[in-house]
Amino acid sequence: MNETTLAAETAAAEEIPAPQQEQIAEEPLAASSQANDAPKGKEMPLEERSRHAARRREAEQQAAKGMEEQLRAKLLQHPLVKEAVGLIEETRFKQDLDQVRKLYPNMTAQSPVEVGEIYCRLMASGHVDPVVAYEAQMAADRRAEPIPQNMVSAKSAGGAALYYSSRELDSLTEQDLKDPAIFQKALASLSKLRS
Repeated sequence: MNETTLAAETAAAEEIPAPQQEQIAEEPLAASSQANDAPKGKEMPLEERSRHAARRREAEQQAAKGMEEQLRAKLLQHPLVKEAVGLIEETRFKQDLDQVRKLYPNMTAQSPVEVGEIYCRLMASGHVDPVVAYEAQMAADRRAEPIPQNMVSAKSAGGAALYYSSRELDSLTEQDLKDPAIFQKALASLSKLRS
């Protein structure tokens, strides 16, 4: 018995008086009980038939989902589909890097891998703006870079150091910066700190 037959029987049962329903219900039940190897004397209640039909529909849906997943997996293995997915990803990467270049024009990376691992991981999550991911990568790169060896405090070197530390630069006053030698040293220190 299929779904349309069951639906038709249910609709017909609602329109037919009760004594006639029992007579009509006995005929299909007898046929279905023979098909299910059930004893001929017992009828399957309407609730049981409904549960049986619901289980059958669920099994059919699960089978359809399984087939759909298999087809999708097979389709994704096709060379043309792989190439199309690659082109889409490449275009998206290019757009993301162009968006970063608008704010950071000195960025020279041509692919996400060149930017760095943190950038790639953040972008792979799909929830991070490319600029934010790039800034996170830059911050990680700065933490990983060692402090230059020639950055020695001018006080510890007896005033002969080539550069000021960031603390010494902060402590310079306007009066100190009027001295051309200190001013030149401060500029050189700033450029060294930024690079």
